[in-house]
Amino acid sequence: MKFWKGVIKIASISLLVLMFTLLIFSIARYETVKGWSQQFILGYGLFAIFVLSLFFDLFPQYLSAHLLILIAADLARNNLFLVSIVVLGATLLASIAGFSIGRYLEEKFFIDVFGKEIYAKIGAEMKDKGKWYAALSAVSPLPYIPILFGALNMKWKDFVIWGIIPRLLGFIATSIFAAIVF
Repeated sequence: MKFWKGVIKIASISLLVLMFTLLIFSIARYETVKGWSQQFILGYGLFAIFVLSLFFDLFPQYLSAHLLILIAADLARNNLFLVSIVVLGATLLASIAGFSIGRYLEEKFFIDVFGKEIYAKIGAEMKDKGKWYAALSAVSPLPYIPILFGALNMKWKDFVIWGIIPRLLGFIATSIFAAIVF
């Protein structure tokens, strides 16, 4: 059992370092990441849109999958309805996967780092105000971090209501905007 606790701790630390590295890189190299995304979409079409949407929503990025809808609508001239469906599916999968990873892997890591008392206080704040951050980050340029919501013990029901549903509605609004503009 100690072996698995060590593995979980190493995996949690590695995941956290990867997430922060990607976030910093996407902020520092915004244009580079945007260019890579455009080239990937042009080269691989809907598959690229799915993979990038999944990646952008699973790991915190400065770039959002909202941008992919706009890039795809402008660059690839794909069927916007199909692009939107692919992005919605990928973000739903990423949200569920991220929340689950946070809930079952990162929660133990946060308890080890902060201790049970501080973690309980953070959990109480999440219970009180976390839904508002989830809703705001789901539809705004703030990083949307389902892993963090899971790790901080947000309830599944609250995450669906305040995270997933606003996120999906935000993508639908972005798709409508893209259809009007492009």
